[in-house]
Amino acid sequence: MNKTQEKALNWLLQQGYKKEDLALRQKSPNFLTSDNKKFEVKRLYGTQIIFYNSQYQQLKKDLKTTILVFRDNESSPFLKFKFEEIKSLPKTYKGIEINWVNLDEDIKAIRLSKKTKERLQGFGKMGEDFDHLINRLLDKIKND
Repeated sequence: MNKTQEKALNWLLQQGYKKEDLALRQKSPNFLTSDNKKFEVKRLYGTQIIFYNSQYQQLKKDLKTTILVFRDNESSPFLKFKFEEIKSLPKTYKGIEINWVNLDEDIKAIRLSKKTKERLQGFGKMGEDFDHLINRLLDKIKND
């Protein structure tokens, strides 16, 4: 559980939920309650919050999910709203920027050991992301 999720858990407990009424998940929405409410926890980075493609895909199925936005130095949410209020993908909402990351791409994560990552970086060109690097290497293998 990260610090923002910990703040959200403590806040939910203050709202009257008992620990046994809450399920923390490692995917969206972050918290499910025994009374079927759903909460997604967001940390405010400067003036923005971030939604990744996988989070968006799940939350658009759960439009009633409450988004809880926390600032680093506060224990209560600075902003609360339902996901359905931002389902149209606005760039800003109630004074905060929303960063919608990779919504138009079908992206999957891969896990690499630190050693493999370092070896892979050795083949990269300055500023080249891993997706481009791996595809370039695969094309080279295919053409050899």
